[in-house]
Amino acid sequence: MTDHVKMLHSVVSLDYERPPTLATREYLDAVRQKRLIGHRCPECGRVYLPPKGYCPVCVVATDNRDEVNLPTTGVLVTYTVLNPDALHALGQGSTCRGTVMLDGTAVPIMGTISVTPAEIHTGMRVRGVWGELTTADMVDPGWGVPGLKAWEPTGEPDVGADEVQRLLSEAT
Repeated sequence: MTDHVKMLHSVVSLDYERPPTLATREYLDAVRQKRLIGHRCPECGRVYLPPKGYCPVCVVATDNRDEVNLPTTGVLVTYTVLNPDALHALGQGSTCRGTVMLDGTAVPIMGTISVTPAEIHTGMRVRGVWGELTTADMVDPGWGVPGLKAWEPTGEPDVGADEVQRLLSEAT
C-alpha cells in the first residue's frame, strides 16, 4: 500500500505592482508637503488614512469632497521593545515600536517611538516627527507614514486605560 501525499510544504512569494489610485496620488502629494489627509466615509463617519477611495466597512465611494486634514498627533495604544541581537542592530540599544491611534481617525499607525524602554507606556500622547522623504519611503512606507520617521512625546497628560481600550475597540 502506498501513502498518499496529504500536505505539500513550499515557500511562495508574490510581488505586486499596481498603479497608484487618484486617492493615493493625492495622499502622497500631501505627504510631500508634510501634511496628512484622509477620507471620511459619508455614511459611517470613519476616517481612513491613507485614503482608499472607498469605505471598506460601508463599501461606499469616497473622493476629494470627503477629504479631511489630519493632525500628526495621537495616542500610543500598543508597543513593543525590540532588543538588539546578533542578527540586527549590532552596537545599538533597544528600539521602541508602537501603534499610534491618530487623533480623529480609527486607523492605527505603526512606527518608532522616540523614548527609552523605561519611559514607554500606553496612553502616551505623541506627535509625528517629519524627516527627509525618500523615494524608497514613497514606494514602500512599511507599516508607517512616508516621511514620518518617529513619534515623540508631546508632554500632554496621558489618556487613561479606558480611553486606550475605547480607541482600540474602534480601530479598523
